[in-house]
Amino acid sequence: MSLNRFLVPSLVLFACGSALTAQTGSCTPGAETSTSITITCPQGTPISVDFGSGFSELASLLNGVDGITFTYSITETGGLPPGTSFSPSGLFTGTLAAAGTFSFTVNIVETLAFEGMTFPFSDSFGYIFVVTPYGGSATVVDPGGLGFSLTQGAAAATQSVSIANQSSQVQTFTASATTNSGGNWLSVSPSSGSVASFGAASVSVTANPANLPPGTYSGVVTIAIAGGKSYTVSVLATVASNQPYIQLSQSGLRFQAVVGGSATPPQIISVLNTGAGTLNFSASASTFSGGNWLSVSQSSGSVTVSVNPAGLMAGDYYGQIKITAQGAANSPQIASVVLNVLSPANSPGAFVNPSGLIFVGTAGAANPTAKSISIANPSPTALTFLATSFSSSGTNWITFTPSSGSVSSTQPATVSVQPNLQGLTAGVYTGELVLNIVPPSGTGQTLHIQVLLIVLPPGGSAANIAAEPLASGCTPTKLLPVFTQLATGFTTTAAWPTAIEVTVVDDCGNPMVTGSVITTFSSGDPALSLVSLKDGRWAATWQPVHSASQVSVSAKAQQIQPPLQGTQSVGGTLQMNPTVPLVPAGGVVSAASFVPNQPLAPGAYAAIFGSNLSKSSGGALQLPLSTQLGVTSVTLAGEPLPLLYSSGQQINAVIPYDIPVNSTQQLVVQMGSSISIPQTVVIAAAQPAVFTPDSSGKGPGIFTGFKPDGITPLPAGAPVSANDIITIYCTGLGAVSPPVPAGSAAPAAPLSNTVNQVTATLGGVPAKVLFAGLAPTFAQLYQMNIVIPSGVTPGNAALVLSVSGQQSAPVTIPVQ
Repeated sequence: MSLNRFLVPSLVLFACGSALTAQTGSCTPGAETSTSITITCPQGTPISVDFGSGFSELASLLNGVDGITFTYSITETGGLPPGTSFSPSGLFTGTLAAAGTFSFTVNIVETLAFEGMTFPFSDSFGYIFVVTPYGGSATVVDPGGLGFSLTQGAAAATQSVSIANQSSQVQTFTASATTNSGGNWLSVSPSSGSVASFGAASVSVTANPANLPPGTYSGVVTIAIAGGKSYTVSVLATVASNQPYIQLSQSGLRFQAVVGGSATPPQIISVLNTGAGTLNFSASASTFSGGNWLSVSQSSGSVTVSVNPAGLMAGDYYGQIKITAQGAANSPQIASVVLNVLSPANSPGAFVNPSGLIFVGTAGAANPTAKSISIANPSPTALTFLATSFSSSGTNWITFTPSSGSVSSTQPATVSVQPNLQGLTAGVYTGELVLNIVPPSGTGQTLHIQVLLIVLPPGGSAANIAAEPLASGCTPTKLLPVFTQLATGFTTTAAWPTAIEVTVVDDCGNPMVTGSVITTFSSGDPALSLVSLKDGRWAATWQPVHSASQVSVSAKAQQIQPPLQGTQSVGGTLQMNPTVPLVPAGGVVSAASFVPNQPLAPGAYAAIFGSNLSKSSGGALQLPLSTQLGVTSVTLAGEPLPLLYSSGQQINAVIPYDIPVNSTQQLVVQMGSSISIPQTVVIAAAQPAVFTPDSSGKGPGIFTGFKPDGITPLPAGAPVSANDIITIYCTGLGAVSPPVPAGSAAPAAPLSNTVNQVTATLGGVPAKVLFAGLAPTFAQLYQMNIVIPSGVTPGNAALVLSVSGQQSAPVTIPVQ
């Protein structure tokens, strides 16, 4: 009596006894004996295998029928592949992090009780994973860019950069930080270290605004691998004056509803002030289709977002939450909302919240207070659930009530969970509450809720998870992240927002409120830094870019003092989504240079890269520029942008002059009634970039040469000499006077000059600037007239522009 049904990425295996069938996928089944099966997978493959799903379903079918009681337990012995874990409920998840051959055995014990008789069954089956070597780079450094939003005179802020070693050899590294402006405000620690084979390490990057006036500053962190590659991580820091700064826990929310069902559970966005003073905010909701299905209510420090799908047909609906605050440096802030209304036949099943629980108790003392799990059902068809608990220790210390029940769209269910400390010594215990959701017909659903229990030594006092006091009589040695919003076995969709929340405590139960939590994705999506909610919870919105049949999400927590680390992973599926506009991190750049992780400036040309940005390709036909091309529009800081060009993969737009400088703002693309998740854009007073033939902002610059009289032209592309005059075209020079509305043609008289002084060097020699301002008859195209200085070394000389502390990437001008 052995049901063993499990799922490997793109590979479904069905085993009953020794029989095996397989569908093709990224992993390949090989030799099978009566006791084991060999499976070959490439290193880096995400794994999600539920050895217990069949038994969970069987228990839900048998228990309570004619007095039958069916119980089971699943254990693992042997050596799991590095990067993977085996939960007490039989869930094998992770990413195959190391090449080699790894063998483990799954042991299953089943008991069927009926009319006073007990029938025990047991079964074991071996699995041999042959993990082939990784063929890519031995090391990966993530993320490739960091952004700090700081306030003048505020405390230093720290973020982390992860160094992953994907080889069998120990990798050593050195780390250093340099700044392009503002002095020594950037530092990195440690300055050197090593990364174990198939392991990971991290360095802490700290930005200190103590001596910085308001402005935008840039720097670079360099991580050099011994005998190998050197990585550069761009760092941008905006320093605002003594004013509030809005920080949202989520930049997007997704709701799922079913036609004929009730309203789905509300979701909460935390609103934090990471600046100075008091943040008095207001929240409003708007929709792009479907009527007024979106609403908000607010309280101190949070906004509750609710949807009402009544009357909506099956389809996808989009809306926005706008958070505004008088005097805030980055007001407004936006959160995109997606509502998927499904037919009853396509019901998504039940939702559970939270997806993880943390308890702290003391050995020999009273049990910790119970906590609740909420089960919601958006479908008009009722579901039933059966709950089972598992623990990693010999004693199942997880108690819960009820063990079964019904969930309707109007009557959510609640399961109360409480650990039993009897017989437990001091230490860390892990387990799971497994909810088997049973529909009237069709395929069931299994939900895994992670349960973490920290038992302190006798005489110690437990920390308050919702506050910051330290547990007495306990010295922490590690961090313990728990995914409290994103459960193992999740299903999400590319381009739509996916909320992530990780609660982090140390092994004394103290919540981690400072430090950093970085999530990485096996699908290749860029790393995501989570925001501290100051109570141990860390949150952010994941915008999946790449689809994958299976994806593993890993959270790495790091605390500076005391120096502690910890990791946790969950696995799920990621579906394609070809119809929604998507702008990835780093997808908004200067249209002249395409250089990532650089600020934009008021009046600049911006290039927005992504997917599904427009239904057609085309450019603007007249001036002033319209804020809409076809069905595509773009907003920045809530303000529509004039558009020059749009296609499915690129939009060129103009940054309005009234966007606040030295701040981080949000950009949203709307295509028809669908919208993208907001993408952050740093706005500086200036960020010069010179146009080049390949739009890289590097190599030969585009220029027109004249004799010293400024009238007689030189042959196109001919080398220039001392005292000749060149006209170059550029962007990002900032404010102009007299002002010209963004998207409008600049007048020939009077000329509109730059407000901030622009300087130029050619071959390292200062050059005289005759004019810097808007090119007449063009929309926001800057022009500079420069005199070629004497003493420039003949050849391709580097031209560099400087304004407001920012420099352009060098372009070359031929000099003879």
